[in-house]
Amino acid sequence: MKQGTYKALAELCGPYLVRQMPEPVVPRAEAMPDSSCAVYVAEDFGGAVCYVGSVYRPDDSRGLANHIGEYRTELPMTGKWARVYVLPLSGDTPESDVRRIGGDIAGWLLPYDRKRWQQAS
Repeated sequence: MKQGTYKALAELCGPYLVRQMPEPVVPRAEAMPDSSCAVYVAEDFGGAVCYVGSVYRPDDSRGLANHIGEYRTELPMTGKWARVYVLPLSGDTPESDVRRIGGDIAGWLLPYDRKRWQQAS
């Protein structure tokens, strides 16, 4: 993802964005920053956006890490994820805004895995 694209996505987060993180992280729980609410963008090994997701776990400072860990363990489609871009949101972001921001970003990027996956247990 180009830095300009990430900055445009960051603007979609409005006042809820905690900080910009334009460098991707590897798609493993231990690589995720502490964040209870976030939107994330997964790219495949060819650089195509394959998935946009969001997490809302306001009582879990490692909510993003735990969410990614569950997906990586239980959903085989995540095997194509090469890198993840994170947009960490404030822990007091309303859930409706977390989901709206995620939808706005998905609508902008048009990931090829666009169907909503079942929640990992």
